[in-house]
Amino acid sequence: MSGLANVNLVVIGHKDHGKSTLIGRLLYDSKAISELKLREIMEELKRTGRKEFEFAFILDSLEEERAGGLTIDIMQTPFKSEKYSYTIIDCPGHREFIRKMLTGASKADGAILVVSAKEGIEDQTRQHLFLARMLGIKQLVIAVNKMDLVGYSEEVFREVSDKIREVSRSLGYGDVPIVPVSAFQGDNVIKRSNRMRWYKGKTLIETLDSTVTPPKPPVEKPLRCSVQDVYEVEGERVIACKVETGVIKVGDEVLHMPPGDMGVVEKILTPLGEEQMAEPGESVGIVVKELRSVKRGDVISHPENPIKRVKEFTAELVVFLDTEIREDETVTIRVGTAERRCKVVKILEKIDPVSLTVEERSPESLLEGDVGKVLLKPLEPLCLEVYSEFPELGRFVIVGGRGAEAAGIVLEKEDA
Repeated sequence: MSGLANVNLVVIGHKDHGKSTLIGRLLYDSKAISELKLREIMEELKRTGRKEFEFAFILDSLEEERAGGLTIDIMQTPFKSEKYSYTIIDCPGHREFIRKMLTGASKADGAILVVSAKEGIEDQTRQHLFLARMLGIKQLVIAVNKMDLVGYSEEVFREVSDKIREVSRSLGYGDVPIVPVSAFQGDNVIKRSNRMRWYKGKTLIETLDSTVTPPKPPVEKPLRCSVQDVYEVEGERVIACKVETGVIKVGDEVLHMPPGDMGVVEKILTPLGEEQMAEPGESVGIVVKELRSVKRGDVISHPENPIKRVKEFTAELVVFLDTEIREDETVTIRVGTAERRCKVVKILEKIDPVSLTVEERSPESLLEGDVGKVLLKPLEPLCLEVYSEFPELGRFVIVGGRGAEAAGIVLEKEDA
């Protein structure tokens, strides 16, 4: 089981539909929890008298965050199947935690949408599915949970499944696998259920293994390196950067943007010493003597496939703090390692994340919880990319005095 490829999964869905119970069941049945930890959990359950929360409490105990029986923080928890090592990102369904859901979902390779068979689709079911689509999460598995509460009814499962398919298809998801489960009882999560013999499909873990695949490092994409800082090391100027896409090698001619100057890579430095190349995800130091005005937020690429300075760009935006985004105001965005001021040229439309339709065209502002399409113009030199092509440099946050106030993805851009 060692050396398995890792897959990051975000678990989404309406509050109280059983997300934490499902994650607890996955951890328990996959034996990801040590015997010592299980004993601690069982002792705590006996002390609190909350046996009905047993599997959700597994997650709570690992998180060490208990508030009224509801888990409230995003958490990453690993478990293994025969095929992959999964890191689960638990995203609560409460409105006030949508900001944290965005932070977690942005790291996900795939999503499990949890829908209660008893309650069916609710507002946040649609909202979270919309946000997953917005963030480019293309690999989706749906778990119709709490089948024990509807008597393991095939008819109820099919009714809920039909409604879910209608919503998911409206967002561009294709033929999404749907699995009937009871996280509380353990039916069809990892172990096959004897109480739903009418269901001939795979268990949830088997469905994950056959549906969601690990990400491939974007080595074939054009080079994009985000500059983190510049240091003096033994008399040499070392540019600390993260390789977002592509490959950088010693001897490469590189373009430094936004300034537009060029140079040749003389060294690539890592904590283990000098290397001849670096790939996506690696943070390295590079020595390029010709580049003299490098600063945090700049981007290094190859001149034959360069990143360009942007004149203006259209973005899809979600506001998640008690704030207001208005036309003509100046906001500060953080993209990659850059933090630059932009003008809100126009708010093009407001989108209803529940009905997934345009709610209003040219609204005056966007408020907390609103989703909209906006036109932004950098007031300082800035390089970014379209999210669908370069997710690493195509997503951003708007930051203010209280931290991140909104998040967005770049839909299209006009280069300067």
